[in-house]
Amino acid sequence: MDETLAAVLSYLPPPAVSSSASLSSPFTAASPDGSEEEDRIGRLPDAILRNIVSRLPTKDAARTAVLSSRWRHLWTSTPLVLDDGAAGFAPAADAAALASHPGPVRSARLASSQDPEVDASVFASLAARGVEDLLVAVNGSWPVEWRVPSDVLGCAALERLWIGLCQFPDISGAAPALLSLQELGIVHSTVQDRDLHALIPRCPVLETLAFALSQDYPRYVHIWSASLRCVVIWKSMLREVHLDDAPNVDRLLVEPIADAATHIKIIKAPKLKILGYFDVGLHQLKIGNTVIKIDTKVKPSAMVRTLRTLALKVQFGVEDQVKLVPTLLKCFPCLETLYIMSVPSEAPVNVNIEFWDQVGFTECVYSHLKKLVIEAVRGEDSELAFAKFVMERAQMLEDMRVLVDGSCSRDVVLSHLSSEGCVSADATVLVERHDGAPWTFQRAIDLSQSDPFGC
Repeated sequence: MDETLAAVLSYLPPPAVSSSASLSSPFTAASPDGSEEEDRIGRLPDAILRNIVSRLPTKDAARTAVLSSRWRHLWTSTPLVLDDGAAGFAPAADAAALASHPGPVRSARLASSQDPEVDASVFASLAARGVEDLLVAVNGSWPVEWRVPSDVLGCAALERLWIGLCQFPDISGAAPALLSLQELGIVHSTVQDRDLHALIPRCPVLETLAFALSQDYPRYVHIWSASLRCVVIWKSMLREVHLDDAPNVDRLLVEPIADAATHIKIIKAPKLKILGYFDVGLHQLKIGNTVIKIDTKVKPSAMVRTLRTLALKVQFGVEDQVKLVPTLLKCFPCLETLYIMSVPSEAPVNVNIEFWDQVGFTECVYSHLKKLVIEAVRGEDSELAFAKFVMERAQMLEDMRVLVDGSCSRDVVLSHLSSEGCVSADATVLVERHDGAPWTFQRAIDLSQSDPFGC
């Protein structure tokens, strides 16, 4: 498999069918004398048998029709799951499968073709059959040229749409009818800014919007949506991410990429609870009309009091980044959980560790912070000075974890922190080896995760 396609597929949701299921197991039981007994599986109710068929790869599901008369009608009466392997069918095979199956299509996992007429017929048929779950991945090169046919915009029953290594459908000549779409993912693909911002308001129940590995377009993501809950920007070259009018967004999740200086602006997001990873050296934050800088006097208009979980990436060897951290914390006065990823500095300097003694009252640290996790700690004085700052002030602290990397002595860090003590009598301080953070793209897009950064 092409390496680029394999990388893209690793970000896409898993197949709807079992990758290991097959018809290799017998469907009849043998008697002690070797004769064939009655088809015991075939005696199960139709509803259970349809469930079995729906979990098979498409070719095997179709083959069940030849097992016996009992199975003959199950294939055609089971909602079609069009999926055969990691990259899906070739479109000619897709068209043949759709022609042989009269029923609805529950989900489809498709690959590209060099025949635009076949592609168009497949997508038109999917739209007509009420496909609910559609994933399109193209085995191509960058920059991508193949464009998803605009027929997909007419899939009124579509609940989930993911595209990889494609260009998004051209919506200029069509009015999208994605009235049921709840999840939209774009991986290493191109969607023009104007198309994206025309599409989002036309998806009235969209809850999750995710971008991964985006390089050229979109450049700007401005959210005007009453339904969105989760926005994920993962290793993408975006210039701006704005929550303009997002009354139900409760999480903005970002995995930074080097040299992507993204502007994050929070204008109207009254339910925002989770933000991160915010890279203090790359990202720029604006709340309302206030740009957050080192010397910013944070006023109530520049505070997000709903935020409960914040994740930061900080180079503790860069003084400007260290000095920005307390200003950021003052923007989120009700913060309860804080993750700090310590990032190595190319040219570290001796940051004035007495700086933390001069930081004024920080409401979230003094009155609300319950959990602190500092990851990839190398034992630098600046890292430990920040840990001391929290331990001496966080009166509500319950759980503090310091995860050291392989170059650092766990015992040295533990000894240093043990000598400091916590102002909170209920606090537990653990120093552990850093075995790699569980932070993944699949975890980020999972709305069931109350804490996507959690260890």
